[in-house]
This record gives sequence, C-alpha cells and structure tokens, in this order.
Amino acid sequence: MQIFLISFFITLSFYTFGILFVKKLKFHNFLNKFSLCCVFGAILVSFIALTLNFFLPLGKNTGNFFIIFSSVFFLVYFFKDINKINILKYSLLLSAIVTLLVLYSNINRPDAGLYHLPYIQLINEHKILLGISNIHLRFGHVSILQYLSAIYNSNYFPLETIVLPPAILAGAIFLYFFSFLDKKFNYFELKIYVCLIIIYSLYSLNRYSGFGNDATTHLLCFLLTIIFLQKNFKIKNIDDFSIISIISTYLFMQKTFMILLPIVCFSIYIIYLLKENIYKNIKILFSILLIFSWIIKNILVSGCAIFPISLSCLENLSYVNIEEIKKFEISAESWSKDWPNRADKNIKMVNFNGDFNWIHDWYNNHFKIIIKKVIPYILLILTILICTILKFGVRKKAINEKFFKKNYLLIFFSFLFSIMWFLKFPIYRYGQSFLAILFISSFTLIFIYFTEVKKIYRIFMITSIIFALAVITKNFLRIYKKN
Repeated sequence: MQIFLISFFITLSFYTFGILFVKKLKFHNFLNKFSLCCVFGAILVSFIALTLNFFLPLGKNTGNFFIIFSSVFFLVYFFKDINKINILKYSLLLSAIVTLLVLYSNINRPDAGLYHLPYIQLINEHKILLGISNIHLRFGHVSILQYLSAIYNSNYFPLETIVLPPAILAGAIFLYFFSFLDKKFNYFELKIYVCLIIIYSLYSLNRYSGFGNDATTHLLCFLLTIIFLQKNFKIKNIDDFSIISIISTYLFMQKTFMILLPIVCFSIYIIYLLKENIYKNIKILFSILLIFSWIIKNILVSGCAIFPISLSCLENLSYVNIEEIKKFEISAESWSKDWPNRADKNIKMVNFNGDFNWIHDWYNNHFKIIIKKVIPYILLILTILICTILKFGVRKKAINEKFFKKNYLLIFFSFLFSIMWFLKFPIYRYGQSFLAILFISSFTLIFIYFTEVKKIYRIFMITSIIFALAVITKNFLRIYKKN
C-alpha cells in the first residue's frame, strides 16, 4: 500500500509539471494527454533536480521543499481543471501498474550497485563535485534518471522511494502506447505500428529488475517515433517539432549513444532559425537549456563534454586525467565487443577494437544472445503475416503516402543508427531500440501494403491485450511466490 500511495503522489506531480508543455498540443483522448503529460513532467522534474544540484545537495531538506512545492502546485491546478475524475482515475491506474512492476523486484545488477545508487547518494549529500569521476570513472556517464530519483529523497517518504520515479516514467510510456487502441482513433496504419511496439515492449521489457537506465531510453525512443509518424510537421507549427527536440535531448541525457537524435533535431532547428524565428518558442529554448546544463554538469564532473569521448575533454583542467579517460574509452568499447570472451588472450584492447578483430569472438558469443532475444518476436510477427495472407489473401491497394514516406525515413535512420551501434558498441541493450524500430517499421509497411489494415489491426490489438494480460499474470505470480 505504501508503494501505491507514494506512486500516486509522484504520478500527480509528474502530470502537473507536464501540463505546462502540452497546452497547445492536440490529443485523441484523455489517456493520450495524461500519459504524455507524465512523460514531460518527468523531464521537467529531472531538469529541476539537475539545476538545484549545481547549487546545493539534493538532500532531505531539498526533497521536503520540492514535495511541498509540488503538492501546492498540484492543488492550485487541480481545482481549476475540468478533468478531475480522469486525472485521479488514470493516476490510480498508473500507480497500480507501478506497484505491480516494482513490488518484490530486485534492482538492476550489477550497475545499480556499482554507480546508480552510489551516485544518487552522492548528489543527495553534495552538490555537483568537481572531478568526481576520478573516484569512480562510472560517475562520469550517469543518467539523468539518477537526478529524477534523487529529488524525491525526503523525510516524508522512505529511502526506497528513489526506485519509483523511473518506473512511473516507464509506466506512463506504456499507457501512451495503449491510448492508441481507442476505437475512436481511426489512423489504422499508425495503430498497427503502435501494436507492434506494444508487443515488442511487453515481450522484451517486462521486468523492473532488468530496467536499469536502458529500458526507459528504449521506450522513449519508441514514443519518439510514434510522435514523428502521427504529427504533420510544418515549420509554422513549431510545437510539434519542439516536443521531438525535448524528448531527443532527454534521450541523450539518459544514454550517450543517443547523441545522434538531438544532433538531427538541432540541425533542423538551425536551418530554420532565421527563417521563422522559432528561437522564440519556449519549448525549443528549454531543450537547448536542457542539453547545455547536462554538458556543463559533465564538464564539472569529468572534464569532458561527453564522457568518455576523449576528444570532448578539456585537458587543461587540473582534475582531468586524460590518459585514464582514454583507457576507459577503449575499455568500454572492448567490453561491448565481447572482450571477456576473446579467443586471443594476448591481444591488447586497442588492437582488439580495430580492423574488426572482435568480429569472430562477438559472433560466437554475443550475436547468439541477440538472435535468441530477437527471433521469437520476428517469428511471431511472421506467423501472423502468413496466417493473415492465407486467410484473407494478398490485398494490394491504395496506401497512405505520407505515412509510407515517414516510415521509410524511420527505416533509413534506424538502419544508419544500427550500423553505427554495430561498429562501436554492439551490445544488445545499447542498440535494442534501433534494431526494434528497423524491424517494426519494415513489418508495418509489409502489413499495410499486402493486408487489410482494419482486419490486421484487430488481430494485433487482441495480441497486444493478450501480451499485457500475460505480463500482469507473470508479475502477480512473482509476487504470490514471494509471499
């Protein structure tokens, strides 16, 4: 009950902060609005926590003040809102999901013990410390999620509360996916794409103990593609582009390997900067402030704008040990290329990384893990495709050209990102969303082109619901066994 009540409070605070970002956006139902508000609320709370930590520790006093402020802010907004019942209803639903997900779960191992939890304790006790990465290099590449968790450390809640905010963020994203199953929403091409994402996400990301900093990153990446496919982007309607920019920036702040996403967004921003005066848009300015504050934090903590990329380090800073950073950079790449399972025990890391010397070892070991995780999903979708064609036949028909063009763009960029992932950090948990989007976008085009979208959507909707019920049952059984 304690987990449920605290989750309910945090959910309400996320929603209230997030409402500031979505006032000009259009939604097809309230669940769609509620879930996206919670996502943007988590982003704003993360930024508040990061900003405060430049000046003071995120200790209990700071947490107490933030919780009181959040409560007052919510009450002021709540009594003005006409959707009070819906706000409470969906907040209770999200709290129940989080409770089911978190109750009796383990923390992500070993990363949580190595640097997630130690860094949260560090920023609870101190403001940002110069060169703290010299104590532990992993402190140089923490996630913004650690700040999201740390701000809720207070006298009002138990210490374990810090595990709840990332779970609430993940739960809100899942609710966003399911909001597209609404009968009144008739964009069937997009609904098929979302169902494919739901099935993959529930299959692959259903254990909180395996979340770490990666799960919310991949879920947000899926959310980003849905917004991209749904919105009719025009420079004059800059609000649609601005939310893409904010989410892309937040993805980079979660995981460094997502750096290409904000680069793409800011490139488009610069192109149209002088043309339409979009620099006046508050959301665009917020995304810029967001990324610059993160880079400044990185420089203070490690001396590098993007840790552990040695080229981004300021070597003239007294606390920068550039040789150690270069070693860590090489080591991180080697481990992602399956260095522990190398056949040649005499080869050096720098040589192992170059000239594709790692391919043989990676193929014999980690590639098998990737195949084991991906093949069941692909086989399921292929089975549905074959059964559908056998029953209804091939139906080549007029297509939604705008949707097809956007889907082709997703295929192109996901393929490009997958290649870059493969060449630098080919570990599954890093490139999971890139590979998934590549498969999902390709399958979506095939289904839309060769099948009847309304009929195939019904099959996917039922499959999505079955997967959701299976995950719920699995977690209930886990809790029952623990008891």
